[in-house]
Amino acid sequence: MMNSSNIIRTFVQHPNAANLLMILIILIGLFSAFQLNRQVMPTFGLDAVSINIIWPGASAEDIETSILEVIEPEIRFVDGVQEMNGFASESSGGFWVLFDEGTNMSRAFSDIENGVRRVESQLPQGIERPLITQFEMMEPVSRIALSGPFSEAALKTIAREIRDELLARGIDKISFIGDRDPEIRINVEPSALRQFDLELKDIAERVRDSSIDIPSGSVEGPFERQIRSLGLAKSVDSIGDIEIQARGTGAKTYLRDIADIEDGFDQAQPEGYFKGNQAITLQIQRSPTTDSIDASDIVEAYLAEKIPTLPATLSLFHYQERSQLVNDRVKLMVKNGIGGLAIVMLILYIFLNGRLAFWVAMGIPVAMLATFGIMLWLGQSFNMISLMALIMTLGIIVDDAIVVGEHAASRKEMGLPASEAAESGATRMFAPVLASSLTTMVAFLPVLMVSNRIGQFIAVLPMVVVAVIMASLVECFLILPGHLRSALQHTTVKTTGFRANFNRGFNNFRDTTFKTIIEKCYKARYTTIAVAVAGLWIGIGLINGGRVPFEFFPSAETEYLIANIKMNPGTPRETTGKALRELDRALYAAEEELTGGEGGVIRASFGTLGRSMAGSGWQEINADNMAGLWVELTTADDREHRNPVVLDAWRNQIRPIAGVERMTITEMAGGPGGKAIDIRISGAELSVLKQAALDVRQLLRGFPGLMDIDDNLPYGKEEMIIELTPKGQALGFTTSSVSNQVRGASEGVIAKRFPRNGEETKIRIQYPEGSFDAQTFRELYLRSPQGVAVPLLEVVRVYPSRGFARLQRYNGETQVAVEADIDRSQTNLTLLLSTLGDKGLDAIAEKYGVNIFFQGEAEDQSRALNELVQGAMLALAMIYIVLAWVLGSYSRPIVVMLIIPFGLVGAVLGHLVLGFNLSMMSLIGLLGLMGILVNDSIILVTTIQERHKLGGSWQSAVVTGSQDRLRAVVLTSLTTIGGLTPLLFEGSYQAQMLKPMAITMVFGIGVATFIVLIVLPSLLGVLDDIARNKSKVMPWIGKWLAIIWGEVRRRLSPPKGRA
Repeated sequence: MMNSSNIIRTFVQHPNAANLLMILIILIGLFSAFQLNRQVMPTFGLDAVSINIIWPGASAEDIETSILEVIEPEIRFVDGVQEMNGFASESSGGFWVLFDEGTNMSRAFSDIENGVRRVESQLPQGIERPLITQFEMMEPVSRIALSGPFSEAALKTIAREIRDELLARGIDKISFIGDRDPEIRINVEPSALRQFDLELKDIAERVRDSSIDIPSGSVEGPFERQIRSLGLAKSVDSIGDIEIQARGTGAKTYLRDIADIEDGFDQAQPEGYFKGNQAITLQIQRSPTTDSIDASDIVEAYLAEKIPTLPATLSLFHYQERSQLVNDRVKLMVKNGIGGLAIVMLILYIFLNGRLAFWVAMGIPVAMLATFGIMLWLGQSFNMISLMALIMTLGIIVDDAIVVGEHAASRKEMGLPASEAAESGATRMFAPVLASSLTTMVAFLPVLMVSNRIGQFIAVLPMVVVAVIMASLVECFLILPGHLRSALQHTTVKTTGFRANFNRGFNNFRDTTFKTIIEKCYKARYTTIAVAVAGLWIGIGLINGGRVPFEFFPSAETEYLIANIKMNPGTPRETTGKALRELDRALYAAEEELTGGEGGVIRASFGTLGRSMAGSGWQEINADNMAGLWVELTTADDREHRNPVVLDAWRNQIRPIAGVERMTITEMAGGPGGKAIDIRISGAELSVLKQAALDVRQLLRGFPGLMDIDDNLPYGKEEMIIELTPKGQALGFTTSSVSNQVRGASEGVIAKRFPRNGEETKIRIQYPEGSFDAQTFRELYLRSPQGVAVPLLEVVRVYPSRGFARLQRYNGETQVAVEADIDRSQTNLTLLLSTLGDKGLDAIAEKYGVNIFFQGEAEDQSRALNELVQGAMLALAMIYIVLAWVLGSYSRPIVVMLIIPFGLVGAVLGHLVLGFNLSMMSLIGLLGLMGILVNDSIILVTTIQERHKLGGSWQSAVVTGSQDRLRAVVLTSLTTIGGLTPLLFEGSYQAQMLKPMAITMVFGIGVATFIVLIVLPSLLGVLDDIARNKSKVMPWIGKWLAIIWGEVRRRLSPPKGRA
């Protein structure tokens, strides 16, 4: 059976096995590099199903009680449901059902669909059939805005043509923004209805029955023929010719005689605006398997051909081009990677023999190319996180090769032939290098235990790190020894020039200064350890004291801003449009003010009238009093003015707008975390929840740095509640019949839907636009079951009320969310949330008898940190097992692992010096640092053990062993630091999110090197003291452990008199 030694010997002795394997890896890597997708960030995958239901004219509370509460029991307990979010707004409602990762979505979708169908008969009359869809993950490529002096129909025709042609060229998906559905409106005066004794539904039935194409059988004979009845009316004229009534005299009444018929668009749907003109935007998207830049190239090539053929007066603007962002960020990371690689190679050439340094350095590109192959197999992509992982491992890759190469070189200096020296170096170092690699991989294991969106965002990092380490092991033990055989044959023992001077100086430092330091620190080992512990406590104190605060996921400065405006309920769309135009005007006025008229800050702005923009605490809500403006700025590195400055200037330029209920202007949130502040309130009636939310909003206004404070339970329009009277009941009216007739008068009746020009077109029967006001409502006549027209106010009582425009339900419970944005330069979120309870949040909960808890970023942070801690515990246990196996001891692994917490000192120091907050990326850096600390410790402890076995005192073994491994420890530390140094000093705003990881690694390794070389020998000395004085030390340790355990029990026990 072939073991590791035999495999290594085979590759060393074979004339070209190492080169053939290297060539194979290079070919696989190059192929994979061209196949891997390029994108900004890792792909988020969501297993989710959405349910959307339209009920024209219904209030949010009606939809909650009549639809949501009916459907919820059928879908809440479907297998795999993780979270069920319901919403109810005016005229629409639905659910967003999120499933656990790995759920069989085909089965889940079927279960959801069957559950809805089971209760469909219990849902109110007049609703549209529930639309159930499975979430499809698509990512943006770019947008194309079409505007100009054209009708909406003409713009739609051009937009559909562009869409169809791009889809034919390979684009995955294109959706429209500002594209309204076609609608034929039949406007009938109430007086005409009474004159002809008709209701709107009667006309709808006439239209439905008269406008239809149906099969009518077939005629048999020599040639069988099919019979069809054609009567589908698709135009205004043909619909107008529909007969409504025939008299006994033969006179006929046609629809055109009693109604005004017009062909237009659904006026309840939102409109798009670009630079002041009505516009349609094509939102171009790609699937996760499509390369972002390839998709963008298709669009660019198409537009280059298409634009010359379009009308000269048509404005076509291509914006939000993600390929530029992808290119910029990939180039940013590649630039830093190349810089890091150059520094690593320079360090290798300073410390190692030229030929040895060359072959050790060659391991970097070979291992990287092998990693590309593994990444392709795992379905990964080139993005900022995966590229960061590759940069982080630049120095780690060569650590193994350095250890093997140095050991082989030392064997050659001892007189072994080159082939035996190469084989001996690899074989002797196989176990410790494998162990150190395992500990590094295990150190990143906790990251894979983080779930949900956060876990998906960062999981790529440990996967890439593990892939790199696996590739480096193959290169280190199968390829490098074969190359060392050749390199050592041409290596002379004598060195000259710079390397001789450098070696002489380094050896002199090692044998004099460093030896003296080690001897003194070892003799004063308890003082040395006390100083290190003091440094650790100072680091912890800086965190607890807020000097180095924690920020969950700092996001890079975004290029996208969002403005939303909500006018008072009932505001007509025309008035809302004026407010939207004022927002747009103020935006460009702010740019002119900031740049002195030179521009260069704003790339594009696109507005929606009749719908708010999703993001920053807003959801997409269709209503005439809603409008949103989406803004794209030039990239952060290409403009002088930062987002807060632009936002302030924009706000200052807005003139007073009458009738505004709420207006927010903010940057689009980036990163995987939720809303910064998201306080949930539940456990009471809506009116109580609203009052509690208002108090929480007032509480938050007292804290500096909080902006756009609001809740998601907005008041709706003024309502007129109708209640059936006894007289109405006596006449045969029911609540359902009254509400259906009133809703028909208010919203109209959909008579028919039919396809036309590739779109679904509705025929709506309604009162003339704008004619159904409060007076018309009071003068409305209802038709009784006996066909008698009865005034509305004779059968119902009417009283005013005010409900809510939108309700939210979470897992079957109505909740209100109070949300806010935060200026992190003024306020630390973690500290703020920890003080809210004492500052008044607990008092509000007690006052109203409600439950108050945190979600959003606070919940994401709590869950992620708990999962990370659990994973870290498991990782430490596995590291202990690896160390115990390598060191052949149960106690020394504990000493090695005691080094791990001291890595925090350097990380905190780095963040303090450079002015960065600790973040989730810092914690991931600490995990990597943990692996490096253990790796260096393994090498040092195994060398000390070997020295001790050769004879002599433990102190002598510690000193000489530390001297022996000084070069290797310093070199491996410098290569890792060198690989990350360019990123540490990167000035680009796009790299700011990743810099905390680089800071942690660079400063942490700098301090950790000192800890390993100075403190670890002292800890080993203490362990030796304990071994030699067990009878005296163990009772003392037992006493202190008993005191500590007693104090823990006292703190955990509840006070007397409390349950």
